[in-house]
Amino acid sequence: KVEKPEKEIMSEIQAIIRQITASVTFLPLLNDPCAFDLVVYTKKDTSVPGEWEDSDPRYILNSETVKLRSFTTKIHKVDTMVSYKLLDE
Repeated sequence: KVEKPEKEIMSEIQAIIRQITASVTFLPLLNDPCAFDLVVYTKKDTSVPGEWEDSDPRYILNSETVKLRSFTTKIHKVDTMVSYKLLDE
């Protein structure tokens, strides 16, 4: 693979952060404190930080999913999305 300059990678990461920030206009408003699960899918032979835990996929039944930007480096490919479920009140 062709190596990307660090400046280009940083620009792609910044674009994802801007997109997440801008998503408040179409994602549901959260009135109460809440927690988020960050799910990272890797190949089995990938080296990950020791604090990470193995788990099964986290599926949200009847959820809405918003796909965000993706980017790649020489080593990594990152796809981002937000999945959520509106609760009936």
